[in-house]
Amino acid sequence: MSETLTPTIEDYLGLIYLMEREGQPAIGARLAERLGVSRPTVSATLRRMERAGLVSWTEHKKVTLTPAGRQAAQSLVRRHMLAEWLLREILGLPWHHVHEEAGRLEHYISPEAAERLETFFEQPEACPHGNPMPGTEPARLPALDEIGEGETVTIARIVEEAEEQHDLMAFLEENGLLPGTNVQVILRQPYNATVLVQVGDRQLALGMAVARHIRVRCPR
Repeated sequence: MSETLTPTIEDYLGLIYLMEREGQPAIGARLAERLGVSRPTVSATLRRMERAGLVSWTEHKKVTLTPAGRQAAQSLVRRHMLAEWLLREILGLPWHHVHEEAGRLEHYISPEAAERLETFFEQPEACPHGNPMPGTEPARLPALDEIGEGETVTIARIVEEAEEQHDLMAFLEENGLLPGTNVQVILRQPYNATVLVQVGDRQLALGMAVARHIRVRCPR
């Protein structure tokens, strides 16, 4: 099994796992789009993974992880998130950089090193972007674009798909739209697909597509 877990296959496993727990169907076309490769390349890789017992395909071409595939995927995602904490808290990399850099490190962190990192960071429950560690399903939280005018909410997490968009993450960090930040919805403007929000002492217009990536907690 270990010989089959190349960095490329680990990338596929991690993506399928994250898509599954976000409730998104993992189909070849979507995987190709997210990974930036051709559909034939995806099909060939998935066939290798199927032979290795890591994934299975349904009659509707949906890809699902086998128990072995899920275990390997959770290990990768855990190492990725721990690498993000290492890069953020120890090396001081900007918040919007750590996902990309962790993608390079995750394949080379040993199980022993992962355990030590987990202990060092006191068993983190989520990554720096607020997404829960493997084994915990993301809470069903509303997106910022669903919040009504006048409501104040707290940012809980930025969905993992958004982490792949470097410019978007840089924009969020620059404007303080980070987990734990309180945000008030001032004005919803469906006609031009924007929402005006108050962040600290400033107002900011967000596209609905951006607001959709921000999951929030509402006051009780």
